[in-house]
Amino acid sequence: MDKEKMLKMLKIQLGEVPKQLENLAELDMNVLVGHIEAKKNAYSGVSVDKKTKSFIALAVGVALDSQGCIMHNVKEAKKNGASTAEIMEVYSVAKFSKSSASISGFDSAMQWLINNKGE
Repeated sequence: MDKEKMLKMLKIQLGEVPKQLENLAELDMNVLVGHIEAKKNAYSGVSVDKKTKSFIALAVGVALDSQGCIMHNVKEAKKNGASTAEIMEVYSVAKFSKSSASISGFDSAMQWLINNKGE
């Protein structure tokens, strides 16, 4: 598929074409096609409903500080039937989980500081 057709298809699917995807199309269509295929595969299963998948993707976007992913997945969650209260709860869980991971990641440094208080 050529670049213009791909971007047109994305606009229909997403309602807009994120600048990052436009940039991928400009630089390397194979990377963009691979990204779209990965999404198609991730969302094609039926064991987890679409709303839950959008919650998972939103939580990952929060954990990785990806504003584009957060915005896209909030819109997807709403489209898939999520309430604002549910979205905010997902955000709270993701934010807490990110904070917990930061504490865990800092543990070795904390232990070193405890062991070296006098220095």
